[in-house]
Amino acid sequence: MNTNRESTDRVDGMDTEARLRSALSGLAGTVHDAPDAYRRAQQQWRRRDLKRRVTTVAIILIVVAVACGAGIWALSGASPGQHVIFGGNGDIDGRHAPNIFPPGSP
Repeated sequence: MNTNRESTDRVDGMDTEARLRSALSGLAGTVHDAPDAYRRAQQQWRRRDLKRRVTTVAIILIVVAVACGAGIWALSGASPGQHVIFGGNGDIDGRHAPNIFPPGSP
């Protein structure tokens, strides 16, 4: 197997680097930027950034609203006689606990 790099890098008397440099300089010579290219690119970037931020805020608001709605729905389905905080038989150190419910509640 021939591993001579000189023979593989040269085509028609030019090495790969020179051919690539020539091709890229020819291509670069045909490119002309618009005077307001940076301003337009900056406007597009700002518009995309604003859209991303608005989308993020909207998703966060929806998640919070759904969580609040689920919490209110779960709490509204509970009867006033059942509380997690005041669970148990109502005795505090062997004494009867004071009534924690307002008058008229079941």
